[in-house]
Amino acid sequence: MPVAWLSFVPLCSQSDSCGTASDRQVVGDKKKSMAPSGERLTLFRQFAQYLFYRGEMPVFAVLRVADFRNLWLGQMISFVGDAMAYNTMTLAVIRMANEADTSAGRVLSLIFVLSALPSLLLGMVAGTLVDRANRKQVMIAADIIRGVLALGFLLVRDLDQVWIYVLVSVLLSTVSTFFFPARTALLPLILDKEQLLAANGLAQLTHTLSFVIGAAAAGVLVGTANATAPGFLVDSLSFFVSACFIARISTSGRVVSAAPQVMLRQDTAITGHVSAALRSLTTMTSELLVGLRYVLTDQVMRGVLISFLALMLGLGAANVTFVPLLINELGMREEGLGLIRFSQTIGIMLGSAVVTTSLAKRYHARDLIGLSMISFGIMTVVVSVVQNYALMVGVLFLVGLTIAPPQIVAATLMQRHVPSAKLGRASGAQGTIVNVANVASMGAAGLLMDEIGARTVFTIAGVFIFAAGIVSWWVLRNVRDDSPAPVESTTMP
Repeated sequence: MPVAWLSFVPLCSQSDSCGTASDRQVVGDKKKSMAPSGERLTLFRQFAQYLFYRGEMPVFAVLRVADFRNLWLGQMISFVGDAMAYNTMTLAVIRMANEADTSAGRVLSLIFVLSALPSLLLGMVAGTLVDRANRKQVMIAADIIRGVLALGFLLVRDLDQVWIYVLVSVLLSTVSTFFFPARTALLPLILDKEQLLAANGLAQLTHTLSFVIGAAAAGVLVGTANATAPGFLVDSLSFFVSACFIARISTSGRVVSAAPQVMLRQDTAITGHVSAALRSLTTMTSELLVGLRYVLTDQVMRGVLISFLALMLGLGAANVTFVPLLINELGMREEGLGLIRFSQTIGIMLGSAVVTTSLAKRYHARDLIGLSMISFGIMTVVVSVVQNYALMVGVLFLVGLTIAPPQIVAATLMQRHVPSAKLGRASGAQGTIVNVANVASMGAAGLLMDEIGARTVFTIAGVFIFAAGIVSWWVLRNVRDDSPAPVESTTMP
């Protein structure tokens, strides 16, 4: 869950103080002065208000915080590279499979399933490490490593070498398992709580725009020039650029805990080092269990977990079968992928803008998450029966409207509720559990696609997503939107 929008926000130079805490307060104090007047607006201006305002504050106002701006710019560029590599690899596998007169289902599911395993196996460990380390340094190191690894995609020449795609994808996913909990946990340290909704909305818009740009570029390069190298090279370079922007963030990524930290003694004696290492390992194991226990016992985290666990049972299958459905059953050329992604992106932009600007103020989080998932499931079923490319473009706009709301609302609910010192472990534990359903769904989809076809699998995925919406509403029915974070104990569990 992919810009020339900088012109909407006056950017300050490095010598300015717009990234300080006092300036972040100014953003909040001037919300009314930045809001549009109450006069009757034209339809175009209403759309602009929905798209670029969160509450009464322009969505781009959070970019006046220098640290968030650096994080946003780095991620925007990285997302473009990721989208180019992902779509290039997917299109290349489908083309090589068609040339070899075989199905791409099993190959794609193998790549997707194995790529999801690192998050499944290491998610909670990564979250624990993130809460003990400097989150900014973790992100920089992860970006540099991923930049080097992405070059491995260039080695693939035919279907017999597809194992290289699998290997590189798994390694990238392993490193990313440490990056994303660190990013999630760093955001509340950079912004005030009232700015998180706007920041998450902007991140979603940026992600989707970056994805459509990368998909379009990959479709043109593979479809017209039969070139895969440019997409992988851009992906590699984007990680290094992201690392440079993250390095410019002034906020420390370390959360100071009131509890005493287990440190290795400055003792040259071997026994002293071994004893300290064992104590550190014991403490880390204990903190690892904290994240899992928190997710399973906290009402908000448990509700979000169950909701997305059900969602991924259908979404994983849809992710595997979507592009094969377009190319092999709808008859779309690779170049058409860009317009498909663009239509979906416009829907996502409008959906995320409306939910964070208007609907979030009128409806409970449980209703927004549940109803948007139900709508998403219905539209997924519709996608599976469409027979015309032009109609598919229109339908995917409607799909886009339903994708963003559950992600934005759930992320904001979690960030407002979970204490910062536990956020890395909590998000890591949640991601690990949800990926169980994701892996199972993707694995089954690849096998079923070769047997019953992509359309039928996509229909089944839509039914699961629809059911996830009902489950989500039920498990979150008692959750309050303003549910405060639990009071932390004086010692870290």
